[in-house]
Amino acid sequence: MLRTSLVLAALVALPLGAQQRPATPTRAAAVRPAALTTAQRFDRAFFAWDGGAYDSALVDLRAVLNAPDADAFHDRIAELTGEMWRTVEVAKDARAPQWSLDGRHLSYETGTAAARKVQVVRMDESNAKVVESEGFGASFAPDGRSIAFLRAGVGGRPTIRWVPLGGGAAVDIPIDAAGATGLTLYGSNPLRLAVLIGSLGDSTARLMTRDLSSSDGTWSQVAIAGRQPVELLRSPNGRRLLVGLGERGAFARAIPGFTTLSRTDRFAEVVGSTLDATTTGIQYAWSRDGNAYSWVELAGDSVRIRVRSGTAAPTTATTLTGAWMAPVLSPSGRTVAFAKMLREDWELFTVPADGSAPPTRVTREIQHDLLPQFLSEDRLLAVMGEARHRRSHLYDLTSGTRTRMFHNNTVRTVAPEYEWVPSPDGSRVAIVSERDGDTVTPHRHLYITDLTTRVTRAELIARVDASLTAERALRENGRRMFSPIAAQVRAAVAEVNVGRIYSYEKTLFSFDSKHISNPGNWPATEWLQQQYTAFGLNTHLQRFKTLQGTEIEVANVIATIPGTVNPELIYVVGAHFDSHLQGPGADDNTSGTAMILEAARVLATRPLPATVMFVSFTGEEAGLRGAREFGRRMKDSIHVVGALNNDMMGWSNDHRLDNTIRYSNPGLRDVQHAAAIGFSSLITYDAFYYKNTDANALFDAWGDIVGGIGSYPILGNPHYHQVHDVLETINHRQLVETSKTTIATIMLMASSPSRLTALKAQGKVVTWNAGVEKGITRYIVRYGPAEDPMRNTVTVTNPRATIQGLQAGWHVAVKAVNAAGLEGWDWARAVVQ
Repeated sequence: MLRTSLVLAALVALPLGAQQRPATPTRAAAVRPAALTTAQRFDRAFFAWDGGAYDSALVDLRAVLNAPDADAFHDRIAELTGEMWRTVEVAKDARAPQWSLDGRHLSYETGTAAARKVQVVRMDESNAKVVESEGFGASFAPDGRSIAFLRAGVGGRPTIRWVPLGGGAAVDIPIDAAGATGLTLYGSNPLRLAVLIGSLGDSTARLMTRDLSSSDGTWSQVAIAGRQPVELLRSPNGRRLLVGLGERGAFARAIPGFTTLSRTDRFAEVVGSTLDATTTGIQYAWSRDGNAYSWVELAGDSVRIRVRSGTAAPTTATTLTGAWMAPVLSPSGRTVAFAKMLREDWELFTVPADGSAPPTRVTREIQHDLLPQFLSEDRLLAVMGEARHRRSHLYDLTSGTRTRMFHNNTVRTVAPEYEWVPSPDGSRVAIVSERDGDTVTPHRHLYITDLTTRVTRAELIARVDASLTAERALRENGRRMFSPIAAQVRAAVAEVNVGRIYSYEKTLFSFDSKHISNPGNWPATEWLQQQYTAFGLNTHLQRFKTLQGTEIEVANVIATIPGTVNPELIYVVGAHFDSHLQGPGADDNTSGTAMILEAARVLATRPLPATVMFVSFTGEEAGLRGAREFGRRMKDSIHVVGALNNDMMGWSNDHRLDNTIRYSNPGLRDVQHAAAIGFSSLITYDAFYYKNTDANALFDAWGDIVGGIGSYPILGNPHYHQVHDVLETINHRQLVETSKTTIATIMLMASSPSRLTALKAQGKVVTWNAGVEKGITRYIVRYGPAEDPMRNTVTVTNPRATIQGLQAGWHVAVKAVNAAGLEGWDWARAVVQ
């Protein structure tokens, strides 16, 4: 979702400016409005963007960038359309980034499990790779001249590889113990190596240290009486080291007022091979200068954030009750930032470390604000949203302004972020993200955002031009796609009724939690069957038994509108109706259930050429059980050619009616964008996303023919899986617009040819299976090189084409066209062999 922190002045009425001509008996008076000022044009563009009119907004933004006073609007346009600061890609498969303390190198990991590798690149214009080695868990030396990491050894006994970064041979250091789980380099003159041995709950866990300036290779075990070492936290300057200590055999213990479990309940500083006095507390954190650290101390039903600076006595920054998270110190140690739950939403606060003033609230966003990190004394980095789609922002603690930091510089595709690691001086941030919106494949990419370098005007113009080209193509393709049935679609969506939608929601909500283990599940099942039947649909229960403590019987509800031309071809439209164990699930997923009920009602009297099967799945919150049972039983008995799964579409963050198309199929993605743009007020974004949803079960049964709408990973609903996911948090008008979008999508899919199969391109000859629908009149064939795969077009009437000049490695795409002039909703694609 594209958000902005702009604060705009009140709208100004546009001046007429031109003088009226004298009226005559034969000619009406004419008025010519004055040209817009640059500020007025930007103002118009901003609100067009806010309303989802991206094409007209981009035209105005392009004009602003060409104006003589464009520089005054540069940053605001940059943030509105993407990134303000220069961002470069470092790696296409990366996680766990770390900076050397001098900022000259960056390490990260690639691969998974035994195939993990440590990579180190030089952070200059070259981004040259200086280390690539099997390993994991890297730590830079404080002086930045070397790096150490764990490597898998023989018989479960790992080794440590110590690599100089300025040239020279790597050194392998054996560990005479199995199960090393972490290491760090710390200290200065001598440089020391600390290694944690043993896993959580292992009674033999211990901490070993070694002086790397010594040639005798002796390891020393740090004496930790009655406790187990659990985690290491090196000071940012690398000179000091804290170790978190857990109770023997009981690392996880509940902390009052803390929302998760802590692995430690004490910590101590490591001095050589000994510990100083232990301190009771959790969540410890260093200041950047290494002079101060903070921790959280239990105090009955409350907690105290404590800070120790140098050798001075600890101070109490503040006392907290309720839920809190992640206290961190500013570079000097003078300020603490932390997250605290207010009602049902996490917000950020700062407070002087010495407790001389009460906490100051930093954020006021309805989404969760989390994971604060100081970049400087007055600049805070934090993230916003739910875990599957968090977005990074910068907060100026002096002015109180917020600026989004990272984006993918496109209009429609979202970019989930996962890791944020600032450089030691706070000028750059390493970000692990799926900037391409691909949340399905395992790769996550690593980027560096340079907060000292803004994008240039030329770069910004190129971004706006590219976005405008893409947006116009999306809209024109959608208009052309729907043109043969546009009148019928408009008539259908006009029947969507917000009162009816609310009545469905209200009834479903009255069943309370509809989790399969709760009493509300079966009454909701029976009510849904009654509703579909009342619409005149052929409805039945797909009963099955499952274990939930004991064996219970549950059921999916299936309602069918038979096709008039191709009844054997089926489009599945699904949404789970069960809810989380602890709540009624108004958004998750009463909203999706109500939406497909209204779609079924509207389409019940409008049968389509192909069959439409509405399925209300049960057991999603218990592990996709209903959708998996549906796929298992129906995979070989029905011919499914497309599917929509809809999950969470009722909550809106603000006045905008927006949501995300979650797709496995780019054709359905573009159909749903076109449906939203042409027949609703819904503003749509997209992400290649179906994992851990009922769409995943449909994908496993029938392949990548699944689309649908769902508020994750775009909206970050703070009520997600909470007892307060209640009806009054739902925007019922948003359900009207998602219903319209879904109805339009279904009508196009079930009226158009489905994706062709068995496409092959060998030499000059391209062949495919004939379309399965009746009434196919021709086929469109597109082909070209990988950089321009749709360059050329031919049209044929039979399922084959001989194309002169076709070259190996080129791409070919084919779709069918029926007698109504409707093209297939997705291309079949192949590479020429």
